[in-house]
Amino acid sequence: MIYRKTKYANVAVALLFLVLSTNFLIYQSTVQDFFSLQLNTGAVVGSLIDLAIIVPFLMYAAFKLSIKQTIGIIVGGLLIAKILIPDELFIPYSGILYAGVTIEILLITAELALIFLVILKIPKIRLQMKKVNEGALFSLLPSVEKVVTKNILVRVVMSEFLMMYYAFFTWKKKAPNHAGVVTMHKKTSAIALHMMLIHAIVIETIGIHWWLHDKSLVLSIVLLMFNIYSVFFFMAEIQIMKLHPLEIKNGKLYISQGLTKRIVVPLQAIKVIEWGGRIPSKDTIRFIYKDFEPVEPQAVIHLGRPVEMTMFMGMKKSITEFAIRVDEPERLKFILSYEEETKYLT
Repeated sequence: MIYRKTKYANVAVALLFLVLSTNFLIYQSTVQDFFSLQLNTGAVVGSLIDLAIIVPFLMYAAFKLSIKQTIGIIVGGLLIAKILIPDELFIPYSGILYAGVTIEILLITAELALIFLVILKIPKIRLQMKKVNEGALFSLLPSVEKVVTKNILVRVVMSEFLMMYYAFFTWKKKAPNHAGVVTMHKKTSAIALHMMLIHAIVIETIGIHWWLHDKSLVLSIVLLMFNIYSVFFFMAEIQIMKLHPLEIKNGKLYISQGLTKRIVVPLQAIKVIEWGGRIPSKDTIRFIYKDFEPVEPQAVIHLGRPVEMTMFMGMKKSITEFAIRVDEPERLKFILSYEEETKYLT
């Protein structure tokens, strides 16, 4: 979900908190005794309207939601109502909950069918990736979208597949090495930072998992799975740093920052490049690997038209400018000037 940058979004979030907290408190016995409240059908109907209609409306006002997400929030509101409202009062309205859950199950089943369809079309997807002739980071999602669908769940699953692929199956691969390559991580401590995080997670897992195991088995398992996922994520990030430097080829600029950000920009779409001097705003997307000390971008690239960027979990965002930092800025200047002189850049 993407937060809406409007003056009404903050109001919607405040009202959302008010609606949820009010409905939670009204069903607490201590609150009922303090205010001498007697629950009746009117209170139940009011809660159902709040949780299944008002809450989704406020969520839509605060966040950019798809139809599927909105339906999911409606069903979630009904489930919360089922938990909060006493059984004897909720029974007459159980049919509404069952109808909502049934619709959600049908939607999930349809999306799982799309995942199965992706599996069936793996040969066609691989053929499309070969036609694109780019690394899996840049070619997998576009190939799946072209051959199968642009479904959000499919993008999420394929993004997770990318993580596992780079974490375990790319150790023998080599980074591209041609005139259009400029590395981004070698003069930073990004790999060292990721290695430190992996070691910290492993040590924390060994210590806290066994301590939590006796306290709460479920919580210890959840924490263990989260930590394992985090280790796989950072392993994939390290491989992507090594295998995907900034690259200019075929009239396009390829740039990524691990699994969290990547973009392919036609050189013709670049309007102007500001080298040094101006510090970009907080909203400007930055392709800069972390270091032990804060670092600033070396250039801000302004685009003549919006270009779609792929983010974590396959989410998409159109941008018109982004900031970069590379190991050899002078080399990048030379490459871009050469491309311009050879009329790749108009």
